[in-house]
Amino acid sequence: MASPVDLLLPEQLPVSARMMDAARLGLIITAASEAVATYCGYPLHQRLDVVESVAGRGGAYLWLRGAAVRQVTRVEVRGVPRAAGTYALESSGRGRIVARGEDWPFTGTWTKGVSSTPLNPQDTGEVVVTYDSGWVTPGQRALDAALVVDLPASIQLAAVEVVVAAVSRDGKPGDAASESIGDTSMSYFAGEDGGRTALPSTARQLLAAYRRRR
Repeated sequence: MASPVDLLLPEQLPVSARMMDAARLGLIITAASEAVATYCGYPLHQRLDVVESVAGRGGAYLWLRGAAVRQVTRVEVRGVPRAAGTYALESSGRGRIVARGEDWPFTGTWTKGVSSTPLNPQDTGEVVVTYDSGWVTPGQRALDAALVVDLPASIQLAAVEVVVAAVSRDGKPGDAASESIGDTSMSYFAGEDGGRTALPSTARQLLAAYRRRR
């Protein structure tokens, strides 16, 4: 059965990658999809009415932990809703909300004394944002035929690359960079730190525009 996080379905894979047990292939697709989302730094599947408390830094911006933000539906400051016209989603990819008019309050610790000043911003639960994020995945479409897939093609293709690579090394040891057995040679992918990674370089290139960087 498909999972909402699945970035592709078996029929989107090359025939050679589909020739294995269906349950095993489904597990690989879900695991590969989770690996892609982890690499990007945020959930990729559509999530509606996400409620997140954020730290107020006392300036014009709020920074959500999520990304691929489609719309902000509500902002509450100390239990009081902010009017929709007093803020705007400035960056979907970075989850950045800008205040229009009054700045966001500072939440966190202050210096001691008569004239205390902001010290360390903290998530105190005083600023709460509700928003929609992510894209409709093929997995979500398989579970609800009323949905329309809008996941970017680059992400879908990257997921295909990851699944094909995972299928090709399924059952092989993952603790060696390369191995030769008779006339057979196996190679594994090197990560940015020199270690091995589940994502081939082609997939990482396709995902570059969607990877969240602080």
